[in-house]
Amino acid sequence: MAEEQESSPEAVGSSPTSRATRVWDGSYPLHPFLFAIASVLVMMARNLDQTSIADVAPSLAGALLFALTVYLAVVAIRRRFDRVSAVIASIWVIGCLFYAGLFDRLNGLVDGGYSMTRTLPLALAALAAATLLAVLLRRAAAVIHSVLTGIAAVLLISPIWQAASYEWQNGAARNVYEPEKAMAEIEPFIAPAKANGSSRPPDIYHFIFDRYASEGVLRDHFDVDNGSIGSFLEERGFYIARDSNSNYQKTGPSLASTFYMDYLDLLADDPRVQGSNWHPIYAMLDDHRVARFLKSRGYDFIQFGSWWVGTYDNPTADENRPHGFSEFEMLYLRRTALRPLFHVLPDRPLTMRLDWDNAQCQRIAPQVEEIKALGQRDKPVYVFAHILVPHGPFNFTNDGRCLTIEESRKRGEDQGYLEQIAYANRIIEEVVIALQSPDREPPIILIQADEGPFPERDGRVPWQDAPPNELRVKSGILNAYYFPNGDYSALRPDITPVNSYRVLFNTYFGTDFPILPDRIFFFPYDSRLYEYHDVTDKVRGPDIATRPVENLPQHP
Repeated sequence: MAEEQESSPEAVGSSPTSRATRVWDGSYPLHPFLFAIASVLVMMARNLDQTSIADVAPSLAGALLFALTVYLAVVAIRRRFDRVSAVIASIWVIGCLFYAGLFDRLNGLVDGGYSMTRTLPLALAALAAATLLAVLLRRAAAVIHSVLTGIAAVLLISPIWQAASYEWQNGAARNVYEPEKAMAEIEPFIAPAKANGSSRPPDIYHFIFDRYASEGVLRDHFDVDNGSIGSFLEERGFYIARDSNSNYQKTGPSLASTFYMDYLDLLADDPRVQGSNWHPIYAMLDDHRVARFLKSRGYDFIQFGSWWVGTYDNPTADENRPHGFSEFEMLYLRRTALRPLFHVLPDRPLTMRLDWDNAQCQRIAPQVEEIKALGQRDKPVYVFAHILVPHGPFNFTNDGRCLTIEESRKRGEDQGYLEQIAYANRIIEEVVIALQSPDREPPIILIQADEGPFPERDGRVPWQDAPPNELRVKSGILNAYYFPNGDYSALRPDITPVNSYRVLFNTYFGTDFPILPDRIFFFPYDSRLYEYHDVTDKVRGPDIATRPVENLPQHP
């Protein structure tokens, strides 16, 4: 009998099968991962005009990795791959990845401000209480597990349906711009190109200081004399196009036309391109004529992008140096528990990437230092830098010191804009001095704005119907050129960026691009992004706008 008891499973404990049943109850922990996916796709569905799967892929991977980490941590603590573990994991996945949505009202009650740090202890207490409740209700785990799976699935259906519908209606617009065709169209102007007599063409640096107003706009509308930066540049051999305007009133179409070296008629005239769909413009920025031409001439392409999706990185660049999160990553992570957590932790370059200033304080200065340190390489380089100064948020002082959100609000936006103009001037002086160092061959330098600042206006009025002074403020830009050979014969005081590379390539690469009439186009609203209206006469006056190109006044 003793031998029978020793060999009996009941005598020695549970069988391997019963032990496995207690460790794994046969359920599958789908909902923690579905909630993680939903947290990303819900954000994407709200921004389909600006985002794609490629843009959200890093956030999606991070959310799934977080869900897996949480689930495995719960399993390690409970030693159970069961429904209760899955429920507890979902509590923390939901609480952390949907943090802002869940606790925003509470944050307002406790006056937690942007950082939401005051909300964090209360949120953690709520999640801990929910975890305890899940353990106490473990007998109802099967029902709760099924309900959570259903909720997560329903939560996914809406953004997936929205994304599919959007792609069905607007996906064809992505193919309007064809890079190969775009290059074939300008081939007749490139064919006559001749060697410029040098074994190594000059490096090219193109800086965009976003919303940097022209000297005249700053004088007439802000009562500020900004002539010192123009004098500095002219002393360094630059040509200043003081009467220049942007070709469009926003960064996307403005830069797209600059790099396309033409107006955006191909988008305006194609019925597939409608509404506020930014993807055709992003396609033009991702693979543009300028980069293709210069890479064909042996240049390495380095892009110093901003947080904005249009310039964050470039698939055709040899090096991308955006410094920080992309626009979607930044907006998504701000909705998660990382927002208060990063503000609780000590200030470090990583933890400050979700600050109110869009991590500008972690981006601008390091990028400027990297640009200054690039030096001269064996191969010529084409460097494009999109610097979001004096563009808001207005977090910098005139010497580049970073302000808190409270200090910035106290200073005010108008003063903030002017101080960031001063900071931009400081950056310009630093990079120009570094790039014109006597120990290197002088590079070609373009320093421009893509648009002017936003004037105070009635947003209900379509832009093309705005008064001339509003149009002048929004389109008047900084536009400066440095050609080491000093040949500025093709430049004019009112040249616009659409002609910048036509002149540059004609001057240095023997091309034969015709110079386009300099026109200014505004679209009515962001919801009608491709409805372009020619406002050149309103901005410049008919006596200037209608003069033939060859009769425009030349720079002294």
